[in-house]
Order: sequence, then structure tokens, then C-alpha cells
Amino acid sequence: PSHPTFLDRHRSSSRERLRPASPSPSVANIGMSGAPCARSSGYCGLGPAHTIDAEEGRMDGPATRSRPRAWLLVPAAVGAVVGASVVLMAACAVVARRQPQRFHGADMEHGFMKKEETPAVQEAAVEANIPGSAAWWGKAEWRAREYLKGMDVKDKFAMVHGQNDKWPYHRHGYAGYINTQLSLPGYQAAYSGTAGGALPLALNDGPQGYNTYEAYPGTATQFPALLAVAASFSPETSRVYAQAVAEEFVAKGANVLLGPDVEVTRAALTGRSFETISGEDPHLGSVLVRPFVQEVQNHGIIVTVKHWLDNNQEIYRQTMNVEVGDRAQHEIYMPVFAAAFEAGAGSVMCSYNKVNGTHACENEKLLKTLLREELGFKGYVVSDWGATHDAYNSAKAGLDVEMVGGPDDIFSKLPELVQAGKLTQEEVDEKVVRVLTAMYAVGQFDNTFSVPELYVGKNLWDLDKANDKVIGADVTTDAHRGVAMQTIIDSTILLKNDDSTLPLASAGKNIALVGKYCKQKTDPSYGHGNVYSGGGSGYVGTKNVKVISPLQGIRAHIKDAASIQWSADASAAVGADVAVVCVSAHAEEGWDRENLTMPEASELVSSVRASSPSTKIVVLAIAPGAVTTEWAADADAVMLMFYPGEQVGVALAKLLVGEASPGGRLPVTFPKVDEQRFTNEQYPGVCPAPNYWCEDLVATFSEGVLVGYRWNDAKKQPAAYPFGFGLTYTNFEFSNFRSECADGRATVSLTVANSGALSGAAVPQLYVGFASLRPALRQLRGFQKVQVAAGMTADVTFALDENDWRYYDESIGKWVSAMAGGEEVTVSIGDSSADLKWHSVLSCGGSATPSSPI
Repeated sequence: PSHPTFLDRHRSSSRERLRPASPSPSVANIGMSGAPCARSSGYCGLGPAHTIDAEEGRMDGPATRSRPRAWLLVPAAVGAVVGASVVLMAACAVVARRQPQRFHGADMEHGFMKKEETPAVQEAAVEANIPGSAAWWGKAEWRAREYLKGMDVKDKFAMVHGQNDKWPYHRHGYAGYINTQLSLPGYQAAYSGTAGGALPLALNDGPQGYNTYEAYPGTATQFPALLAVAASFSPETSRVYAQAVAEEFVAKGANVLLGPDVEVTRAALTGRSFETISGEDPHLGSVLVRPFVQEVQNHGIIVTVKHWLDNNQEIYRQTMNVEVGDRAQHEIYMPVFAAAFEAGAGSVMCSYNKVNGTHACENEKLLKTLLREELGFKGYVVSDWGATHDAYNSAKAGLDVEMVGGPDDIFSKLPELVQAGKLTQEEVDEKVVRVLTAMYAVGQFDNTFSVPELYVGKNLWDLDKANDKVIGADVTTDAHRGVAMQTIIDSTILLKNDDSTLPLASAGKNIALVGKYCKQKTDPSYGHGNVYSGGGSGYVGTKNVKVISPLQGIRAHIKDAASIQWSADASAAVGADVAVVCVSAHAEEGWDRENLTMPEASELVSSVRASSPSTKIVVLAIAPGAVTTEWAADADAVMLMFYPGEQVGVALAKLLVGEASPGGRLPVTFPKVDEQRFTNEQYPGVCPAPNYWCEDLVATFSEGVLVGYRWNDAKKQPAAYPFGFGLTYTNFEFSNFRSECADGRATVSLTVANSGALSGAAVPQLYVGFASLRPALRQLRGFQKVQVAAGMTADVTFALDENDWRYYDESIGKWVSAMAGGEEVTVSIGDSSADLKWHSVLSCGGSATPSSPI
């Protein structure tokens, strides 16, 4: 059916806002050679600045050192430094009632515990500085409750909804804005520049860069999509990416980042598939989200993880209903959120859709039972923009903050509900405490967030004079562009490379670029977004001059070619040695894709092959997620990028000539053309007869845990390209497999050898299977990205525990250990979900010898 574009929907409704949708210049890799990398998932390898001594197996090069973590130092601001007794009470989650002067650093010396403190006190103090720990949250909550005592009632109500009225109570250029109305320093001096006052909360979209909502295009870096970060299979890539994004947020004055998106992709057609850091696997997302959250919050910015919960399609997202079972919730859809909360995420956004009949933002099971009681989330819950429907139901169910505010703000009714006795002031106070707790936790009362100089000392009456200068400032840097480029390289997936077509020996060659998207950066047929970036709240508007197209990148970088020609059709390929065919599929927030076809790919590739049979064909496919690849059969090489953003041309040129090697792996399964994964009842959902299509669709997740590659394995339906797949410019061999298990813990180790002539990144993947996991056969429980130089080896070790062989038993509503129940647990190692090299049954009585290689 026809549907409005994203911008049309925004302009016609005030209920849904326009959410259109200095770091290291390259990713720093932790090097290793011959030494085990003892992590179940992560990054071990040799970065570009490191070398290996081939004889001694020694790594030389600069040591990698992260920026100091703000919360590893005990803050010196008012109320920030707490005494040892308070730290202990925070660790025990006890709300203390002490005199304020006890917590101004009297028991601290130079930010560290005095020598006379007992080891127990010292240990508690350390725990209180570990993001996400009970003591860390407890300390922040204690300070929040102390602050609450001095708040005016009107201030409290102002803290639980955005301001979206006329000046000066508007959003000041941000997606959302929360500020106290009367008595707090935040009102009299919105940004005092001193500790002790509550900063206004300036919320902005930015999981993939600071979204200027097209008011100031080109003033923020258009980074690759979060799905590209997922494709990197690298926590370090995630961290460096998050650092660059956070630095631009700080420069723009935004102290709440609305992201990252962590939804596990269920239906490949979903319009926002490019926004998720999880791809289709909860373990992949869990490993990558932790460094993202911690790095952003290191800058004093509250992370808002989204969207809680089951927001897995865009079709009628505000009215449709999801029917999903508890096992799928716990094993597939909740784990990445849990990992973000363990990392200390201060906020979570509830979604538009209904879950089992009730809207997510007024769903008590979602907001209290699952979120608070089971996952132990301590921050605040904020609604998606326009996702609230009833003030009483949302408030009672556990919503803390409503967005966006303004004329249709339902949380403005909270004072009336309190006066009527339907809500208590204490219930409202708890919501305020959760907001303040998140602010304290990330250091916003302690100057961890660097307020832009133009904002310091400004009150709301003259804040707007500085607003345009701050939000409109160009905060892009060469370093940030370097991060964007390196992220593309780390995430580009080499799907095909027959006869070592890549890397190109470009000297003296005639190179043709074929397809409009080799040159064209925008497309007037799109509702929102551009050729290299999807539309919606994840879109970072930029200027054409800042986007480096494939044609521009190749012409600027490859200087030894005989010629470089371009045509929208196949004509430039006639007589060329190599033809680079550029194709792109578009997606955007607000609606799902109609199909998985890559537009123009089959036509362009077949035309080049027919007109110039001897020409080598290299396809650059730019995708929002999974696509069909029937056109790849006629290509010699295929490189895939998930919405690479503005540095696409620079990265492509380096990849083509081998100055960089594609390091990505598929975070989502690529299906065959004839795959039939869902019934209509499962996706997109149906309505009661006779009108099977309506706004109130019901999507039944009856496939349960069979999401992504789990479905392919269980149904014995091979994919065109499986999850975890990705070629490199070299060859890797896995050997020396071994597993050991004792006392509920296991280690699995192997050796990775680079038997090729070029350096590259291997990504050994560990999958675990056991009987109670059925109908799924196995699931990812470990991966490591290892940079190995040509002719060298690297040892890899995975560490496993009870969490890796447990399952959620719906009959008793608990997690259960398969091994404790006597089940055999099988571990498998491979370089994709479908290419497993070795497997072993864990024997916790001792070491397990491998079965014959698969």
C-alpha cells in the first residue's frame, strides 16, 4: 500500500518528531603473536602501527592506551566524593541518611582511599567506580536522593517530560529538552559551568553521528551505519567509533545520546535494519554494545538504548501488536539490552508497538517485571517520541520521562493525577530520582560533560543567542573522518573474489566505473536519506561536497591507471580491463522495504558481461541489510558495505588496490532468492478477516528462537551467504584445537595461521549446542578478530561458563543450565555459522580431545 514519506509524516503530526531518521585516526588494535587471547569475544591482533619480528614472534610498535575513564577517578566536586562508609552502603544498595558534610572528601586523599582504610572498604570503593556495578549505581542514587530533598515540586514535574512549547520553553534545537522550571540552578543559569547544579538534558539522535535534522547539514560527520559496526566483529572498532560520535555530541552541547539501536534483526525487510549494532545475533550485539556504552558515557553523555522491546518492523509500528513468547524474549530480544545495562547505560527508550496487546510504554511486564526486576535496570525509561497514550497507565507501568512534550504532552497531567489521589507524589519522586541517578552516574554534576564555552553562564532568556552558534558549528575533524574511513574498512565484507581479482594491480589499467551510484550521492526518489546513508533518525545530513563518491575516491587515489571512465550504463566498460559496478538499495525509518532485491544490479552486471566478456567485474554493493545476490554469479568480485556514509570513496579506493584489506563479516544472513522464511501471520502480521491488512496488524513470533541463522540451520535451508561469512585477501588455516572443562568453566583454544601472501583479519567463531537449545541447533557464544601477518600464526582462546550453555525454561520461568542437567554440550569452531571446522563435546571431568575435523 502507499504510505507517506518520513518527512511527510513528521510535518503532518506533532506526535512524532523529526528524527529522520580527538579520537585516533584509525582503529587501535591490541596486538598479539604466539600469546593467547583469553576472551570469549573480542579483538586480538596486530594493528596497522604494529609489526611482528618473524624470527622471534615479537610484536613491535606503540602501545595502545585508552583515554582515562572519568569514573575511575573519584570526583572532587560537591557531593561527588563520598566517604568510605557511604561507598559500603552503596555497595549494599542501602539508602543512607547522613549529614552532608560527611561526603565532601574528608575520608579521601588525592582521590584515593587513605592507607588506614580496611581492605573491605578499599574494595568497595573500587567497585563503586566500576560502571554498571551495584555500588556504582548505589552511589549515584544516594546523591540523587540527597539532591531531591532540595527540589521544588514544580521542578520535579518538569524533570519527567520534555519541554516543547513556545520560547523560551522549547527544544532549543535538540530532539528533546528537559529543564527545571523554577528553583534549580538549571533554570536561572541553564549552564552554570560549575558543579552542583543540574544541567538541562539536551537529547539528540546520534547512534550514527550527530543528527542536525538537516538544519545544519555538513556540520557533523556522516559515519557508517551501526550495522557496519556490527559487521566489523570488533569491540575496538565499536569503542573508537563511539568515542568520535561522543566528541561531536559534546561539541554540539548534547548530553543525552538517543542510541544505540540494539534490536536483533528478525525480519530482513525492516526499514531500520541498518541502525542496529546487533545484526541478527544477541551475542554479537552484546559484545559490541558494551564498549560503545562505556565510551559515550565516559564523556558525561547518557546513553539511551533503544527500542524496548520487540520493535522489529516499521510497518504500522505505532499501532501494530507483537505476540511473542518468554523464551524468545529472554534468549533473543533481551540479551543485548542486558549487556548495555551491565555496561552502565543510563536510559532506555520504550518503543511504539504493542507487546502481547499492550503498548510498550505502558506495559508493566516490560517496564517493571522484565526491565527492573529481572535485568535490574537502574536508569530511567523515556518514551519514543509520541509513543505514550495514557498518562496514568504509563506512569503506573514504569515510564519515567515522556517525550517530546508540548501541547499534546500527556505527562503534563501528572500533577492533576497526584491531586486526584490516583498517583502519589512519592511515585513521581522515584521517576525524578532515576533521571538524577543517571545524571550523577555519568558525572554530569561533576563536570565530566564539557559544556560548550558559549553556553556557560547562559540562562534560558539568552540561551538561544548561543544555540545557533553551538549547534550550527562544524564539529567534523580529519580524525573523525579517519575513524569513519577505518570503520568502513573494518566492516567491508568481501563476498566473492574469484581468481584473486582483488586487490587490483592498477598500473596501466583501464578502469571503468559503471552505475549512477558511482557518482550520484543523492536520489530524488528517496523520502529521506541519501545513497550512502539510510533515512530516518539515524541519518546525519551532510553536504555533497563532504561526501566522497566512489568515482571521486578512485580518481583522487589511483594515479597509475591508464584511464578512469564513468557511465551510468555499461558503455564505459567496453574495452576496460576492470569495471567497478556500483549499486545501492535504500531503506528508511517509517516503513519496511518491499523486497530484498538490489536495484539495477542484475541489469548492470549482465550488461557489462555481455558487452565486454573479458572485463573483470567488481561489484560494490551498498546495502541497508540483507539483499539477494543472484547477480553475483556474473561478477568476479563482490564487496559489500552497509551504508558507509561520507568516506565511502576514500575507503573503496584503498580497498581496491590493497592498501587496506576488507575486514568485515556478515552480521545478518543473506538469503537465497526463493527463501520463504515467514508466513503472513508471522510477518508483517495480519488483521481479522475479512480485512487481513489494517493498522492494527498482529505479528505472531511463532518461530520462537529461530531467528537468523538459527532458522537456516534448523530448517536445513542453506543461505546464499551465511552469518559470519567474509573472505579476505589472504588464506587462513585453523589448527591445534583443544577444549578443557572443569568446575562449570571451559576453555577452547586454537591456532590461526596466515598461509597467504598478505596480512589480514581472521574471525574464528565459536558456537555452542545442546539438546535443550532445540529447535535451534547451535548459537554464537564467542568470536575474536585477529590480525595476522603473512606467514605468521596467532593463538586464540575462548573462555566459557554456565551462561554459555543455559536456556530459558518457560515452564518454570527461569534460566537453566544444560550441563547441570546432564546434557552434552558441543562446541564448534568455524569461520561462519555454516562452515564449521571442528567440534568437541565438553567433558567437565577433564580435557576433551577433538573429534575428526568436519
